[in-house]
Amino acid sequence: MNYFTADYHFNHPNIIDFCGRPYKDCDHMNEGTIGRHNERVRKRDTVFHIGDFCFGGTQYANEFLDRLNGNIILLRGNHDRRNGVRTSIESIHIKTFGMNVLLTHRPEDAYMVRELYDFCLVGHIHEKWRFQYKMCNVGIDVWDYPVHMKQILKAYKNEYKRELRAWEERREGSK
Repeated sequence: MNYFTADYHFNHPNIIDFCGRPYKDCDHMNEGTIGRHNERVRKRDTVFHIGDFCFGGTQYANEFLDRLNGNIILLRGNHDRRNGVRTSIESIHIKTFGMNVLLTHRPEDAYMVRELYDFCLVGHIHEKWRFQYKMCNVGIDVWDYPVHMKQILKAYKNEYKRELRAWEERREGSK
């Protein structure tokens, strides 16, 4: 199975307060993230990590990768320039569930091209939002664990049903 996630920020103590993560310190966050990841992902699964994997050098990146289940494909995020994550992949186009899907870290990179794709998966914005039109933030701060496409599409459909209902109610109330 394919899973998608972003923004683990291993070894980044400031992210705990910045995003309101429920951890007492960085070690607690690192272990909690590894635990949630491994509860969901099996060894034979593929995980697309869409940027901002960890802070620190190559040693730390490799230690975390060794402890995580799955075949992990790392895309580069804005914090992955000097952390030992040696990936030159900035975006990937995949075909899944009959859709052309773009994976890229920053939503602003997807805004420019999202009309060319059926859906875009991003990270970078942490807890700010989960969905926008044809776009999903797959970051750990809004999902708590790696997610698969079926789960994303079901939640997206439900989110837009609520949004459409609210818009219709506002329209009816203004008559």
